[in-house]
Amino acid sequence: MENQIVVSVQGLKKDFGKGDILKDISFDLQKGKTLSIIGPSGSGKSTILRCLCQLEGVSGGTILVDGDYLVKDGLYSSKSELRNIGLKIGMVFQNFNLFPHYSVLQNVAEPQIRVKKMPRAVAEENAMQWLSRMNLLDRAKNYPHQLSGGQQQRVAIARALALNPDLLVFDEPTSALDPELTGEILSVIKDLAAQKMTMIVVTHEMAFARDTSDRVIFIDRGVIVEEGDPRQVIENPREERTKLFLKRFSSN
Repeated sequence: MENQIVVSVQGLKKDFGKGDILKDISFDLQKGKTLSIIGPSGSGKSTILRCLCQLEGVSGGTILVDGDYLVKDGLYSSKSELRNIGLKIGMVFQNFNLFPHYSVLQNVAEPQIRVKKMPRAVAEENAMQWLSRMNLLDRAKNYPHQLSGGQQQRVAIARALALNPDLLVFDEPTSALDPELTGEILSVIKDLAAQKMTMIVVTHEMAFARDTSDRVIFIDRGVIVEEGDPRQVIENPREERTKLFLKRFSSN
């Protein structure tokens, strides 16, 4: 369905005990769309993703994933429902989070075996297909320390995609990379956007957010300051706080 909502977040709050890091976050994301979340460090961007992926508990609000409640009015669904929802979301971290003692092939295959209970032969065949799509087939027997940062991040993306998620989220996927490797990863994400993968990308890459996203949210101090069409928000922001933040990126 063209207008199917994959993620609905309403009134999301997160309190770490020193005040709310997320105060009242609400947004919907439709199937096949890419949402970029921008904002200064410490504004709560990554916390939104961590709440979606059940890596942080919420303090209040409602999260629906593909029509199923992850949390409703601050109350979580059952463990079995949470597990099923967790299978629908793939996360790519800024620091790759690969298993150093596993080969590239094992890093992509093992989650399929453990999480989705796939037979090893099927999981490894699927892993090889995703490594091929990431141009990493010749690295299947290598270990993470033998790869560049860009190659490690592509392995992490292949690992997430191999689990066939409904939603893929990226937490500043280029922040740990040398500048010359950043374009390599952004190109992969752009290709996924072109293929209508449903994605949320927390990023400091303003040109990427402007050119690739269907929608942009600017968040500061735990609240959404401005949101809308990427070109409007990034090139002609309405809010003074957005304008001040984007001055740093005017060269883009």
